[in-house]
Amino acid sequence: MQNNLLDVFKIPTVPTSRHYWIVRTNSGLYFNDFVLRQYIAIAWDYITLNILNNCDEDSIKRIIGMYDEDAADLDDEETTGPDKAKLTATYNKLHRFVFEIAKGDIVLIPSANSDHIAIAEVVGDTYESPNYVELYLQKYPDSEIVPCPYHKRRNVKILKIISKGSMDIYLAKGFNSQHAISNMDDYSSFIDRTIYGVYAKGNDIHTTLHAGHPNGLSLKELVELSTCLETAATSLAEQCGLDFDSSQIDVKLNIHSPGLIELIGAVAASGAVLSLLIFTVNNLINGGKLDISFKTDEKHGSIDFNVSSENLGIRGHEREDKKLELKEKTQLLKLVEQLDIKTPDIISAILNGEKITSDMVSEAQNQEISSTESE
Repeated sequence: MQNNLLDVFKIPTVPTSRHYWIVRTNSGLYFNDFVLRQYIAIAWDYITLNILNNCDEDSIKRIIGMYDEDAADLDDEETTGPDKAKLTATYNKLHRFVFEIAKGDIVLIPSANSDHIAIAEVVGDTYESPNYVELYLQKYPDSEIVPCPYHKRRNVKILKIISKGSMDIYLAKGFNSQHAISNMDDYSSFIDRTIYGVYAKGNDIHTTLHAGHPNGLSLKELVELSTCLETAATSLAEQCGLDFDSSQIDVKLNIHSPGLIELIGAVAASGAVLSLLIFTVNNLINGGKLDISFKTDEKHGSIDFNVSSENLGIRGHEREDKKLELKEKTQLLKLVEQLDIKTPDIISAILNGEKITSDMVSEAQNQEISSTESE
């Protein structure tokens, strides 16, 4: 049932081995270039890839010490002057960029004052481009974008760009560090739910609902919404013959404006009901051509879910599929209107019969960003 569930609902899977980073842009100077050309870069050009690959740590630190003024991190507010701590800090940043960041990792790229954050996936190994600025200016002599001169680079794929005002308040705390490169693994759950409205990671399915007034949710509203969602989930589970215990659904709340409710359930158990719930609620909110049906295989004790975006129903080989019914429509519609409830964009795409590809995981993947927009 797990594979069928993820495939049918086209739920993206996030690898548990993925790491998360911030790579800064010299106080936003190179943000537009990073985003438009889809790469990240790091300074200290005198430390080449050849040196990093063939010299030991002490030797590299001695070279850094020889370039004392250049060793100062343009993004770090550190004291000047050569010292062991600074040399170690510079070496660690270079080592992280070249050797620790891996393909598939997520990088946050902030603009000036972190007014905008580009979220990108690393898609390439480190390479050097010492002639980049010269070639860039030859090709774009009238460009107002400042090209980054750093030699050491990695190609990325921009997934999404968010504004400071729309950023998850818990994720915002991770931007306190001003280092050129920082690990953000402690904020992975907040980053994941920013990228993906619904996703599977490890043994769990995560999905989010946005609800609330400009001033957030009241306790009464939160209780009413939670009760209605629990009742709807229980009803769907009963129709499918699934064992369901609402205590197996973990909830993470951010009831500030805009309010965010993250629901987490195990893929093999409560996650099935959670997926059915979020898709049927979205269907109620946004409409669409979606028709969810299911059939049970009593012999093997499994359930087969099916989705049709064209037909009124799907018939199984052995018997007619059962169509799920959301019995709490009236109460949910009332709450949708009162609390301005929204569901993930990717679900709306599925409901409207659109073909979902890996490029549609987030609303900004493969989005062409003009220089005017980025500026």
